[in-house]
Amino acid sequence: MVRVAGVYTVTAWGGFQVAKTILETLDLPKWISALILMLLVLGLPIVLLLSWAFELAPDGSIRRTRASEGDEPKRRLNWMDWAALAAIVVVAIVFTATTLGLVGSLGRDGPAGLQMAASNKSVAVLPFANFSNAQDAEYFADGLTEEVINSLAQVPDLKVAGRTSAFYFKGRNEDVREIGRKLNVAHVVEGSVRRSGNRLRVTCQLVSVKNGYHLWSETYDRTMDDAFAIQTEIADGVAEALKVELHAGGETRPAPRDPEVYRLEVVAKGQLRRMGKAQVQSAQAIYKRLIEMEPDNAEVHADYAYATAYLVQNHLEGDFLPSVRDAQAQIAKALELDPKSSSAYVAKGMLNAILFIREGRQSAEIEAEAAYRRAVELAPRDPEALSLLGDFISGRKPQEAVIYLRRALEIDPLDRIANNALAGSLVATDHLAEAEQRYRSNVELFPDFVDSKEQLADLLLQEGKLDQSAIWYEKAAAPHTDPAASLALANVYYNLGLLRQAEAVLDAWKTHPVVGELTTAIEMVVARDYQGLLSLSQAKMTAPDPDPVWRSGVIIAAASNGQFDIAREQLLVEAPDMFKPTPVVSPRLANEAAGAAYIIGETGDRGQARRILTSLLDVTQPRPGLRQSHPRQIARLKAYVMLGDKDRGLAELRAAIDGGYRQLYDTDGFMRLDDYPMLTPLRDDPRFKGMIAEVEADNARMRQALLSQSASPAR
Repeated sequence: MVRVAGVYTVTAWGGFQVAKTILETLDLPKWISALILMLLVLGLPIVLLLSWAFELAPDGSIRRTRASEGDEPKRRLNWMDWAALAAIVVVAIVFTATTLGLVGSLGRDGPAGLQMAASNKSVAVLPFANFSNAQDAEYFADGLTEEVINSLAQVPDLKVAGRTSAFYFKGRNEDVREIGRKLNVAHVVEGSVRRSGNRLRVTCQLVSVKNGYHLWSETYDRTMDDAFAIQTEIADGVAEALKVELHAGGETRPAPRDPEVYRLEVVAKGQLRRMGKAQVQSAQAIYKRLIEMEPDNAEVHADYAYATAYLVQNHLEGDFLPSVRDAQAQIAKALELDPKSSSAYVAKGMLNAILFIREGRQSAEIEAEAAYRRAVELAPRDPEALSLLGDFISGRKPQEAVIYLRRALEIDPLDRIANNALAGSLVATDHLAEAEQRYRSNVELFPDFVDSKEQLADLLLQEGKLDQSAIWYEKAAAPHTDPAASLALANVYYNLGLLRQAEAVLDAWKTHPVVGELTTAIEMVVARDYQGLLSLSQAKMTAPDPDPVWRSGVIIAAASNGQFDIAREQLLVEAPDMFKPTPVVSPRLANEAAGAAYIIGETGDRGQARRILTSLLDVTQPRPGLRQSHPRQIARLKAYVMLGDKDRGLAELRAAIDGGYRQLYDTDGFMRLDDYPMLTPLRDDPRFKGMIAEVEADNARMRQALLSQSASPAR
C-alpha cells in the first residue's frame, strides 16, 4: 500500500498541475477555477480509498478487497495501511493549500497576515518619478499618481492596491517581485513625469511582477492643456492590457477642464496626503483658491473641509469653533452640489468625530457614524472610508470594526493607520498578541510613525507594564511633534512616582500656544490646586469661541471644590443629554457620565443621578468576547459607590487590578483615583486602601526597573 500511495501521489500531483495550467489558460474567474480544483482535490482521495477498499469480482460484482483469493475481508488496518492513509492526507492537504494559494504565502510576516494568491487582474500604481525642477513638481507627480489610482479603482473586475500602500515604495529601490508580494498584486504600473514650461511628458509601463516583463508602455508628449486627459488614457491602456472593461455601463468621460485648475488640484492632492502640518496648510490654501476658480466642483469643497478639520484636530492649528463652522459650510455646499460625494461624507464623518471628541455630544457621535457608513455605501472599495468607519466604531462595536478594517487592509495592506486601528479593535476583542504584532510590524515598516509607538505603549499600559510603556511613549514623544504622546508619557511618569521627569516632559510644551496652558492645568490637578484650575479655566472661557476643554476644566475644578452650582451650569452646556428624562450615556464617556451624575446628585436631583448611573452600568456591562477596559471598570466603581454598593464597586476595582490596572492618575484628567470626590466613602475602607497600596508597590518596582534600564548603556 505504501508503494500504491507513492504512485498515487506522483500521478495525482501531475494531473493536478496539468488541470491548473489548463484552467489558467482559459482565464476563467478565479472562484470558478478554485472550485474546479477543489472538486479535484476532494475527489482523488475518495477514488483512491474506494479502489483500495473494494475490488471488481470475476462475476462483475463489487466486493471488499481481500488479501488473497479465498481470504475473508480484512477487518483491521496494519501499519502499511496506516502509512498509506497518512500519505493520502498529506497529499490532500498540499493540494488544498495550493488551491487556496496559501503555500507560497505561509510564513510571510506583514500587517495583513496570510495572503491569498494574487489575482491576474490586480495592479498597483507606484508613485511616478519626478524629473522636473518646478517648485511643486513633486506634489504634481504624486497627485497624478493618485488620479490614475482613482481612475483604475472604478473598474469593477480589477483589484487596485490602495494609494497608501503604493506610496510606501516611493524612493525605495525594491524589486517588483517583492512589491507584488507585499501588496498581493500581479502587476505594477511605473511611470515618470517631466514638466518644462507648458510642456508635459509622462511615460508609463505595465510590468508583470512574476517575470518583470513589460506588458504595455506608452509615452505622452502633451501640453498642460491635455494633462487632464492623460490619467484616463493611462487607465485605458492598463485596462486593455489586463483585458478588463474600464468604462462599464456606458459611462461617459469627464469634460475638459481648465489646465491650471487641474494642475492646482493635483498638487493639493499630493500635499494633503503627506499629512504634515505645512503640507496640509498649503493644500488648504490651494483648495480655497479652487473654490473660487471652480465653485461648482463638489470635491474641492469637500477636500477643503477635510484639510481644515485635520489641521484643527491633528495639528491644533486654527481657532476651534470658527474652523468647525468653516468646514461645516463647505461640507454642506459639497453635498448640495453632489449628494453622492463620498469625499464629502468622509469629511462630514471626520468633523463630527472631532466634535464628539472635543465636546462629548452624543448627536455628534451618531452623525459621525452615519456619515462614515454613507461614505462606505457610496464607495465600498475606498480603503480610507472603510478605515475611518472601522476606527470610529471600534470603541462600541469592535467586532464589526474588525470586519471593516480587514476589508480596508485587503485593498491597502500597508496602510499604517488602518493597521493601527485594526490592532486597537483586536485589543478590544481581547486578541492582544495579534494586536501587539501589528503594532510592532508597523514600527518596523514605518520607523518614523509616532502613532504605532504610542498605541503599542497604550497596549502595554493596559497590561500593567508601565515601565515598558514608558519606553515606547518616550520614543513617540521624542520628535516633539505629537503632544498626545508627551502627555501620555507624563501621565506614566506620575504613576511611577517620577515627578521630576513628568514635569520636564510638560515643561517642553510650555511655549506652545494651545498645549502650554493645558500642561499648566495638568500640574494644577496633580497638585490638587483646584481653585487655581478654576480661575485659569474661567479666564480661558471668556475668550471668543473658547476651546471646549476649558469648560471641562471648570466642571472638574468646581466639583472638586464643592462649588456644584458652577459645575452644573457648565454641564448643562457640555452634556445636555445628561439632563434628559432618559439620559444617553456613551461607553466611551462613562467616566464623564459618572462625574455628571455626581454633580447632578449634589445639586439635589438624586433621581436623575440614579438614572444616569443605572444607564452607565447598563452600557458598560461586560460582553462576551470583548475586553473590559480599565476606564470602564473605574466608571463602574464610581457608579456603584454613588449607588451605595461599596462591595460591588470594590469588586470592579479588584477585577481591574487583576487585569493590569496600574494608573492611579487617570489618563484624561490626571486626577488620582482616591482624590475623586464621589469616592470619599471609600477612603477609610481598609480594602480600598489595601488595593491602592498594592498598585503603588507594583509601580515602585516598575520605577526601579525603568531607572535601571535608563542607566543601561544599551539605552
